[in-house]
Amino acid sequence: MPSSFWQRILDWRTKTTACSSLNIRQIHTENTVSTRHLAEFLGLAYADDAVRQATTVDGSSWAILSDAFEKHGFSLVKVKHDAVGYGAIEAWSVIAPKEFGGTLRDDRHAGLGAIWVVYSDGKPQVPDVQDFTEPIDVVYTWVDAADADWQTSYRRYKELVPANGAHESSRDLARYTSRDELKYSLRSLEMNLPWVRNIFLVTAGQVPEWLRQDNSKIKLVDHRDIFDNSEDCLPTFNSHAIETQISKIEGLSEHFLYVNDDIFFGRPLSQNTFFTASGDVKYALANKHYSEASNPRLAVNQAAQRNADLIFDKYGRTTALKFRHVAHPQRLLIHDKIREYFPSAVNATARHKFRHVDDISVPSSLAHYIAAAEGLGVPAEIDYAYVDLGGDHLALNLYRLLVGSGKQMFCLNEVATVSEKELRGRMAKRVLNSLFPYKSSFEN
Repeated sequence: MPSSFWQRILDWRTKTTACSSLNIRQIHTENTVSTRHLAEFLGLAYADDAVRQATTVDGSSWAILSDAFEKHGFSLVKVKHDAVGYGAIEAWSVIAPKEFGGTLRDDRHAGLGAIWVVYSDGKPQVPDVQDFTEPIDVVYTWVDAADADWQTSYRRYKELVPANGAHESSRDLARYTSRDELKYSLRSLEMNLPWVRNIFLVTAGQVPEWLRQDNSKIKLVDHRDIFDNSEDCLPTFNSHAIETQISKIEGLSEHFLYVNDDIFFGRPLSQNTFFTASGDVKYALANKHYSEASNPRLAVNQAAQRNADLIFDKYGRTTALKFRHVAHPQRLLIHDKIREYFPSAVNATARHKFRHVDDISVPSSLAHYIAAAEGLGVPAEIDYAYVDLGGDHLALNLYRLLVGSGKQMFCLNEVATVSEKELRGRMAKRVLNSLFPYKSSFEN
């Protein structure tokens, strides 16, 4: 079908607007309180699973409770098993009727409901031996490219720093175009990963204008706080350089996720999606060999080759596949090993103010290779979608994000400057607003 048809369908499907003044955390709390009150009224026992931000119940009690939920107008949405621990029989998202504080009945927004996890009768409602239960933080890197001071600094160093060795796309200001992706990524995270402990937002001394700085769960980190040699390295306009330093964030948990702001979580997920019970990372392999890429000069492919050279020198083994553009599980232990094994490559990348052909890519690639080589990581299948905003059939691909129960993760990215940029950007933002219409607790 022609693209204009899918654009009309997309217009129709994205008319949904938020119908509550409550934020995501408040809606989830309202639903949790309402559902637990009904269980207490019926005299049914339940337990609080603080690790997974859920409520647990045995099968017999759930049979009574679920029937009562339906009779009282609650909405029940069955969530996939990757949203809970291995010991659960099943899990449900329960959304209260409007008079109980609930606001929504939509499978795509199951993360707003109270998550009820059902266990076998007589089975202890505790984590399974295969569950990961340690704290997990999240690290975002972000830049406000619309900031006049940042642009002045960018143009100054673009003139000062020789272009020799810089990647050909590294100096294109269009690479930094923002569509409020960070705002929507945080909405998706709060809705679907409520168990995250802290969120660290790494910036060049910038603050999103919509960010609530009084929310103790999100913490701003200036580049100056993590670069060893800030006088030589800063300012930087190179995400690879910043990524070499993120493990130096003060207070960062041993296990953490590195997330770009163009990554979104499409349905409730548990900690098991990202780590094994023993704390090994679960990385998502792509299907293509980096050396067979259609554009081997893309920065991601050049960094993959540089990573491969380091792995061969260290272990005498090769690497083949790239990794999917998803949330990347990390361990501080692995980052420590990278700095120990490859100090020259780390330091050189940290000093490249723009993306460079000799850069390494640490959290999205090299860290996973080290995890594999050292027995600290395993490949895992991810239900994932990648949408190139500059690619063909954009309206159809965006529409696919709106149907079904949602991907575990999806990415809205543009490999190169897109044509019809304004129209495509508006389509993407409408989809994000439809999928994540409610404010997070991190927004004013």
